[in-house]
Amino acid sequence: MAINILIPDGHSTWALSVINCLAKQSDMRLFVLSNKKRTATKFSKHTSYYRFYPKNDDTSWLKIINTEIIANKIDVVIPIAEIEIKFFIDYSQQVSKRAKVVHLPPKPSFDIAINKMKLGEFCFEHQIPYPQSVLFKDHESILTNGNSISYPVLLKPFNQKGGDGIVKFNSKKQIEDYINKNTHQDGYFIQNYIEGYDIDCSVCCIDGTILTHTIQKGYLPGHTPYAPHLGVEFLNNDEVLKVVEQLMKTLNWSGVAHIDLRYDHKANTYNVIEINARFWGSVEASKAAGVNFPLEAIRLALGQKIESVTYEPIKYERFKGVLKHISKHPSFIFNFNFLINNTETKSVLLDPLPTLYKFREWLGRQF
Repeated sequence: MAINILIPDGHSTWALSVINCLAKQSDMRLFVLSNKKRTATKFSKHTSYYRFYPKNDDTSWLKIINTEIIANKIDVVIPIAEIEIKFFIDYSQQVSKRAKVVHLPPKPSFDIAINKMKLGEFCFEHQIPYPQSVLFKDHESILTNGNSISYPVLLKPFNQKGGDGIVKFNSKKQIEDYINKNTHQDGYFIQNYIEGYDIDCSVCCIDGTILTHTIQKGYLPGHTPYAPHLGVEFLNNDEVLKVVEQLMKTLNWSGVAHIDLRYDHKANTYNVIEINARFWGSVEASKAAGVNFPLEAIRLALGQKIESVTYEPIKYERFKGVLKHISKHPSFIFNFNFLINNTETKSVLLDPLPTLYKFREWLGRQF
């Protein structure tokens, strides 16, 4: 008997990656809603049903969700991005009981996780390593108090993703020159720059206990120095896991999350940098290593027991990473075994229309 899965935010950046993780589950039918008429997920052969609805307000959206759950006999709802996850946290008691919603974190914990300043204050309170950070509310406050921070620092925007908008400064003068040309209405979040390297930990939890996880370190940089890496290597690291276990336990976290950390060469510690309280871009990489997070989240929602999986220490590249790798080392195209098993190439070849649609969108933005 088929299990009907509802993805309410098929327009989100990470929806197609989640769909690809569920693609081989022959007992699942994927119902996708979107606030855009056309997205990459619409053109996936794994999408059983695609429906466009403009999202006007929470009340009308809740009515649409409940209507879809009942009409399509939905078994599990799996929101992908933080906006939709927040919606289901806020309205958990009003969503039709016909369907299970994947486990989600408590609202106070979610609010901490998605706010850089709140997360820093939380980590300081609970003695979890986190870089020194300060929020300047306006242009004048940073000009007046810029000497109170030690350089180098990173300026991080509140409302951008994927490392976009992050700028490194080595002096107060550099910041002053920047903010004289760039006004941030929501303030300036400044964080000490740590000499070291990035490392990430993906988790699936319930009530603060990590049920399964993967740890990965980037080796193929993205389009900016702070963008997610296009190639990652999975590894075991007990010190990283220890920090993340403390963080998840203290937050009493349920559901999935992707935690960005930074190794501090000087202090020999791993600092929490950010919590992505949602699914993430390298979720297909985790699946290739042995942990299918979307599938585990669905199983957990259905009351099935999941156990920690020993993931493989593999390297994995996203499709953009493959193209970048080939451009620098053309002979890489002949590494067929790696291309098929350790990249998104297989997903693209088996289901090419979503990638072609994204390429068409990219061309439209360029011209």
